[in-house]
Amino acid sequence: MATFITDKVLHINNDLVQLFHLDTQALLEDQHPHANNSTTSTLKTTPRPSSSKKDTSANPAEQADHALLTGLRDAVGLLDLRSGAVPPMERALLAIQKVEVLAKSFGSGSKEGGGDEAANLEHLFLAKATATVYLNLLDIILNATLPLATEMEYWQSLQDSSSWRILYILQTSPYRLFSLTRSVALTTKEHIDSLIATSQESEGANHILQLIKYFPTFLNNHLISQPVSFPLAIHYEISHHRKQLQRIREYQAECLGLLAEQGLNLDPEHLEDSITPSESSSSMVRASGASNDIAQAQAFVQEQISKTVCLMERVLDKASKDTHHFTNHQQQKVSSKKVTRSLTMLGNLQGVSNLNNDEMLAHLKNLITVQIPRYVEETEGQARQFQRPSWLTRIWISALIGYFGLKYGIQYISEHRADLDEMLEEAWDTAKRFVTDWVWEPSVRIMNIIRHSDDQGSLQMLGNESLQSDIASLERMVLAFGRDNYNLGLDELEALSKAVHNGDISVIMRAYENELKTPLKGAVAGHLVQTLLIQIQKTKVDVEVAMAALDKLLKANELNFAFLAVGPSLLLLWAVSAQAKSSWQRIAGKNLGIVSIQMRNSLRQVERLLNLASTDGDSHAKATERSKAVKKISQDSEYDDLLSITSSPAMTPSSDLTTEPLTNSLSALPSTMTSEKLDRIRAKNGKVPYKTQGLILCEVHLLRTFAARLTRNEGLRDKVLEDLREIEESSLTVHQRLRTTKRMYRTYGFLGLNN
Repeated sequence: MATFITDKVLHINNDLVQLFHLDTQALLEDQHPHANNSTTSTLKTTPRPSSSKKDTSANPAEQADHALLTGLRDAVGLLDLRSGAVPPMERALLAIQKVEVLAKSFGSGSKEGGGDEAANLEHLFLAKATATVYLNLLDIILNATLPLATEMEYWQSLQDSSSWRILYILQTSPYRLFSLTRSVALTTKEHIDSLIATSQESEGANHILQLIKYFPTFLNNHLISQPVSFPLAIHYEISHHRKQLQRIREYQAECLGLLAEQGLNLDPEHLEDSITPSESSSSMVRASGASNDIAQAQAFVQEQISKTVCLMERVLDKASKDTHHFTNHQQQKVSSKKVTRSLTMLGNLQGVSNLNNDEMLAHLKNLITVQIPRYVEETEGQARQFQRPSWLTRIWISALIGYFGLKYGIQYISEHRADLDEMLEEAWDTAKRFVTDWVWEPSVRIMNIIRHSDDQGSLQMLGNESLQSDIASLERMVLAFGRDNYNLGLDELEALSKAVHNGDISVIMRAYENELKTPLKGAVAGHLVQTLLIQIQKTKVDVEVAMAALDKLLKANELNFAFLAVGPSLLLLWAVSAQAKSSWQRIAGKNLGIVSIQMRNSLRQVERLLNLASTDGDSHAKATERSKAVKKISQDSEYDDLLSITSSPAMTPSSDLTTEPLTNSLSALPSTMTSEKLDRIRAKNGKVPYKTQGLILCEVHLLRTFAARLTRNEGLRDKVLEDLREIEESSLTVHQRLRTTKRMYRTYGFLGLNN
């Protein structure tokens, strides 16, 4: 995963190429006339003429120069920075050991005989070795903050949720009971021993009676009557662990910000302002033309790597001395301010004496083998005291429940195997019938309705032929009744037929009314029964007409009814499939829900840090006022005194390669110049405090881990990483970085408030 360290690797490599006016491979190419095809040769610790095949006409001095150049090329080739990856420190240590062997084998005379090429290679190697150690240290500190952030999130979740706190209490209850029992036993034993000793002094006293007399009093005073609130104690424990981890993280962030801001800077633009030729480089400055440029570059590189090594030793030594301040809560409140002030003042590197090449190798070797491993061990030991409980403590409840659940589950399955098989078959049959009867067949019916091919599935309850036959029968019955009883002619019968078609049977109704006057006579010798039967046929026709109208209504809405029948089934299937898809995406890490919440929290913290570091606006007037204030402060005598005090002790190598004189000199700084004043000076100069910059780098590194889970569609991940690179860029102003965070909120939908 690319971080700001990757950008630093590429920048340092490009700066070295520009400083030495060479391409990326020029120093690794063999330019010696007698050393063709030797770029891949290995370095020999002690070159002996009898152990190698050589030209008898070759000059021994030229062979020594060739071996020296070959060895330096191999050492430089081990520290390749062109790929953007930081070489491991083991490889840097191997390269340093090879160069030390070369120095012992050939001595200074052979180095001078190698000419400018050997000097260039040696300076390039020292620069690459320093850059390797420096970048590895940054990477170690940066990666060490990730587990701290995870642990802080764990304790924060316990602090916010009472249910998680109860679970935490249950998880740690065995250890607490064991500790309590052990403490009670030890305290009781001590008290009994003291009672026995007291009773031995009194003559004639009974030991057992004394124990019986005083032991209940001891229990009451030391165990029962103690005013301890267990929930409050648990809450304090959780809060204490989180605050301790936060202090450790802030301290590491300040170390990171200090090293990132004041560390190795080989930008050629700073060559004229930063170069201070020393005695070790005075012989190279006498050259002219391109050689003079190379000499100035070498002197500039020598100064920068000396300052970087000095800064790394200061920070690591100070971090080692401040480790014990994090063990006691009362000391922590007092010491944290001292630590902050000391780290802030360590950033001044003016006047640091340049180290020669042998001293530089010794200091780098000491950093790799002693100081950096010690720093890693101490910081891990600090964080280990306040980490979450061990995995065994956290899973024993789940493992116990799982064991008994699995045991009884297997027993139940074995005893009800037949019932379970039947249940499974019924469940499968139910699901199959649901899909077939309520999804597939209604869907097929809808297609048939749309295509007008669903004759069997029509909602029509009767046919047109039945209705027409009943109407024709009614018409014949009315016409026969009129012809037989009223002797109607053709015209009258035709009019009656039309009336019957329109539903008018008034002729039958009048006859029925007349027959009702004498019902018995009409039933026996009249037409009462005939008129009743005709009315029944008329009722039947009316019912069939109404049903025909209902058939038309149902037929017109048949598609709506079909969709209404299949709709709930399809909705249920969609809900099940959507839930399954969401669960799969959550398991596969493709769901942006959790990622967006985590990124919003980290981005909020970045915006908060930048907002607190912002002291002025973006207007031109305020920018001009700030520049005047910076010029005035640069001429302040108090600030000059500070520079002279912090830079006065020259960094000279000692037997143990420590920076104790430097630390003592920092304690002699004037009391008026505190870390707050230095932070204000940096703020007026457009810089954020070291701690703020370090915390921003830590949060951005955490954001990069979240961004790695984003999709690459439409370049989303690359755009997010590009914006994060702008946020961590210290050369931008605070307000530019704030605008970048606002742009991220505005641009990316998964960071919106509605997600």
